[in-house]
Amino acid sequence: MKLKDILLGEATTVERDRGNPLGGKSKTNAKNWVLGKINRHTKGFYSDAYWLPIQAIWKDFDKLRLNWTMMGANYEEEMATFSDGGRFSVPVRKIWKFEVKYVNNRDKDDVLYGRIVAAGAGSVEDPLERYDVTVTLG
Repeated sequence: MKLKDILLGEATTVERDRGNPLGGKSKTNAKNWVLGKINRHTKGFYSDAYWLPIQAIWKDFDKLRLNWTMMGANYEEEMATFSDGGRFSVPVRKIWKFEVKYVNNRDKDDVLYGRIVAAGAGSVEDPLERYDVTVTLG
């Protein structure tokens, strides 16, 4: 394959997306394939301060040679009330957004948009001392 063919868009899916295991898959197949590879990180509850299952997902993406990018992360908070009536904000979940690029079964550039949510399952005082993980991808 010549660089000229790649730049002119005349490369085939396999040539343009070499090494990406999603190359040539439909969006549904690509989504299901990725979810199948990371599903084990969404089972049960976690209680660490380092977001270990999310780090494991990113490592899996790298090991699988996916063309992925994290698009951002943020905490969502809710208001709680002290027994004396005072109010304060408590983080109840953390959300990461990412995208995975690949060449689909129609030989077109495509993107899977994903969202990982670590939802607090801990105490009222510290909801994120324990959390579960969900992943949506589409």
